[in-house]
Amino acid sequence: MIENGNGRKPKERRKQRLSDTWIARHKLTLPQEDWFDTALPDLVLRMSYGGTRTFRVRYRDRNGKSRTHKLGRWDAELFNVEAARKAARKFDPEKDLKQTSTEGMSEDQAWWVTATVADVVKKYIAEVVINFRTRYETERCFNRYVIPALGHKVFVELKKSDAGQMRRNMRRPNGMRQADIVFALLRTVMMWVEDEEILDNYESPLRYRPKRRGKNRQRKGGRERVLDDDELRMVWLAATQMGGLYGALVRLLLLTAQRRQCLATAKWSEIVDDTWHIREEPGEPKGTGQVLPLPPLALDILKTLPRIKGNPYVFGVEHNDEHKPLNSWSQRKAELEKLIPRKIPRWTLHDLRRTARTRLEDIGVDMQTGEVVLGHALPGVKRTYIRSQFKEKRGDALLRLSLHIADVVGLPPDQGTPRKASNVVPLATRRA
Repeated sequence: MIENGNGRKPKERRKQRLSDTWIARHKLTLPQEDWFDTALPDLVLRMSYGGTRTFRVRYRDRNGKSRTHKLGRWDAELFNVEAARKAARKFDPEKDLKQTSTEGMSEDQAWWVTATVADVVKKYIAEVVINFRTRYETERCFNRYVIPALGHKVFVELKKSDAGQMRRNMRRPNGMRQADIVFALLRTVMMWVEDEEILDNYESPLRYRPKRRGKNRQRKGGRERVLDDDELRMVWLAATQMGGLYGALVRLLLLTAQRRQCLATAKWSEIVDDTWHIREEPGEPKGTGQVLPLPPLALDILKTLPRIKGNPYVFGVEHNDEHKPLNSWSQRKAELEKLIPRKIPRWTLHDLRRTARTRLEDIGVDMQTGEVVLGHALPGVKRTYIRSQFKEKRGDALLRLSLHIADVVGLPPDQGTPRKASNVVPLATRRA
């Protein structure tokens, strides 16, 4: 079959006489494909990469625009091709698409039909986001961007163009990346409602696309930024001078090589016997687990942090009588940069993680250990057969990293070294 320039099959050629056998055997080449039935051209089978196969019927609205309506999911026994063809032939837009009424619905279904975007977002936060380590940042994005822009709209009537307009309006004041993140959060909510099978005919208008706007992306090297020795020294000394929660967090980002949000939401209960047991996020691919024996330099920094009664977070703050992890990143970073003697160009906190990983490589830590220190899952079959937590190797790598950083920033030689060496027996002093 001939493909066009972007690798997609032309729509007019994406036709097939649908059968249950063909549907069961067909393998997708794109994240989503629409197949038109040659036996009934208005019947469409939408196949998604996740395995969903949904029958839709094509019709024209009052303005003559072509649209599709969901008939149901394919099932070889319950809703097969013949059943879908019968449903498509019986479909009447005037009758089947009349204004949705809550009459005869359960209380729960009636709520979903009339709920606004704000209502659904709040429900999603309460049922799903509450389990995330990043729940406060996720909730902030919803409350700051999504609800003010779309919160008043009825959720089931939300269109793709509404979400697209929100993203376009965000690009100039908030930046491309923030706009894309918020757009993806809204899409996640829509896909959640669809996957939960709450409403019979609901299908998210936002779908996942491969390499969206790939031609317009300009990589300027920001993702490759690594701090050199002078920059590392200036950031460390400025963070030490700044002190407090943020100053400690910046130094611990270098010493642990963890993500900003992961460290900011760390809890005191996760640090046991000088070891940080990082909990895994729901839905993330299972790697080897994160167990980080912390070096003495990191433990000394942790000892300077206050422990607020009732606040479980290591970097905890209290706001409106509620305990939360540290936030206000832009404000705190601006305060830190004022203490740096000369301007460091285009650096971010995530660059500290990349810098730490690069230094691990430079000081001779093997590739696999360096990756598991970052919390990356092992590739391929290694993920299945290697179930070690690499505790000793992680601890050794972080100790060597802390000694290296101490040397770069000019700390005394004994800073960062273990107070008791487990494999060294001190010699007895000889009395005169």
